[in-house]
Amino acid sequence: MSLKFSCVSSGSSGNCYFLENGSNVVFVDIGIPLKTITTNVDISIFHGKNIHLFITHEHHDHIAGIKPFINKFAPKVYVSQGTADVLYGKGIDVSNFFILDGGCEYDLGGFSAIPFHISHDCAEPFGFRFIFGEKVVTFATDLGTTTKDTEFFLCCSDLLILESNYEQEMLEKGPYPKYLQARISSHKGHLSNRDALKLISSICDTGIRKIFLAHVSDENNCYDLLSKYAGFCSINYKIETEVLRRQTPVIGITV
Repeated sequence: MSLKFSCVSSGSSGNCYFLENGSNVVFVDIGIPLKTITTNVDISIFHGKNIHLFITHEHHDHIAGIKPFINKFAPKVYVSQGTADVLYGKGIDVSNFFILDGGCEYDLGGFSAIPFHISHDCAEPFGFRFIFGEKVVTFATDLGTTTKDTEFFLCCSDLLILESNYEQEMLEKGPYPKYLQARISSHKGHLSNRDALKLISSICDTGIRKIFLAHVSDENNCYDLLSKYAGFCSINYKIETEVLRRQTPVIGITV
C-alpha cells in the first residue's frame, strides 16, 4: 500500500504536513488556518480514515489552527508533556491528548511513531520518525543544533524533512534586531543552510533516499540559493534533494 507525503505549508509563517497510508492520515503540526487546508487539499480523502495529529512544539507557526482542526476532524493528538502544559495554559483542552516520551516507539495501528528530543527555545520540542512497514519518514525542523543522538533518528529515512531556515549572511545583514538574530542563530534557535548541509554530509551514507529542505525563513533566506544547495546535495551526496516553498503546496508525493 502506497505512502504519500503532502506539505500544505512550510516556513516561518506556518507549518502543516501530512502522510497518507491505508486507513491512517498523519498530520504533523497545524500552524495554519483550517481554511488553508480546505482550500488546498481535497479533504474528502480523509473520510472514513483515522486522523492523527502530532505537534512538534507550541510556537504559533505550529499550532495556530489547532482548535478549528480538532473541531473539524476530531483527531487523536500526540504531544510531549511540556507542550501539553503550555497548550493547556493557552486555553486548549488537552485532557484527551496522548502524552509521548522521547525515544520511545509507539505502535499506533498501521504505523509506528518515535518522538525524539530536539534543541529549540520552547518547553519540550520533538522531532518525529514515522515507520509505515518498510517506509520511514522523519521530521526534523526547528532545531538550533544537532547531536549524534539526533542524527541517529534521521538516518535511513526514505524521506527526511529537514530544516534549512536561514542564510547566515542574510540574517546578519537583514532587518531583524540583534537580539532576534542571536536567538535564531543560537543552539536553541534554527538550523542554518550551512549547518543543514553539514548535517546531510554526516548522514548521507546511511541510506537516506530523499530530502526536503523545509521551514525556510521568509526574511533571511532565498529560494534560488536553496535550490543551488539542493542541487549540490543531489549531485555530491547522491540524495534527491528539493526545497519546500511556503506558497506552493506539495500534495500527494509517493514516498
